[in-house]
Amino acid sequence: MAAFDTLISSYPPNGIPAFYTGETRTPPSLKYLFGTDNIGHDVFSQVVYGSRSALFVGFGAAGIAMSIATLIGLVAGYYGGIIDNILMRITEIFLVIPFLLILLVFLKVITSIAPSGVGGLTIVTIMIGIFSWAANARIIRGEVLRIKEEEYIEASRTLGASQTRIIFRHILPNVLHIIIVLTTLMIATAILVEAGVSFLGFGDPNAITWGQQLQKASESNKGSLVGRSISRSIYHATSSWV
Repeated sequence: MAAFDTLISSYPPNGIPAFYTGETRTPPSLKYLFGTDNIGHDVFSQVVYGSRSALFVGFGAAGIAMSIATLIGLVAGYYGGIIDNILMRITEIFLVIPFLLILLVFLKVITSIAPSGVGGLTIVTIMIGIFSWAANARIIRGEVLRIKEEEYIEASRTLGASQTRIIFRHILPNVLHIIIVLTTLMIATAILVEAGVSFLGFGDPNAITWGQQLQKASESNKGSLVGRSISRSIYHATSSWV
């Protein structure tokens, strides 16, 4: 859907076709599949265009988070000793801080000092990736601790293989299945986090995102059951991250 958004959607990203025809806030119909909002946007088109932003954040943040988690997990698990202690203490710091709160603070600070037009959705993606790697690093480390005691690892050491070769040639391929699973979960988590951040007003106001659409729906339907349901769902989802 994200790859073919211009073909699937009947209207441009910022188009307000319903505004000019007096069809704002209309229910779903053949002309507007998901109805229209109070400005005149076609909601279906907004959802389609928002999927591109969702995938950008999901894959981008997951790539950053899993790169950090994999590197720290491999190094800490293989070398052990003081290196493991230092890296795990850093990991625990990231685990104990309230994720959503610190994310919102950093987003607010960075967007306030960055020049106008710089960053936006990219900053949100980077921040989510930086603050969401710790739990996955511990999982990867635990698997590395188990694998490094296997006989084929001992045989590689005996044959004179370098530590770098052992880590990336023998250990990494054997934890790759865990990394793939964690990455898929991280993609979904990053999409939900971005939606929550945008819903709270800390996302990129110039980007079309699902969280931004939920915020607009909540504001324009405060007196309706739909608006209350959306607000309640987002509140419970985001409060669990704090």
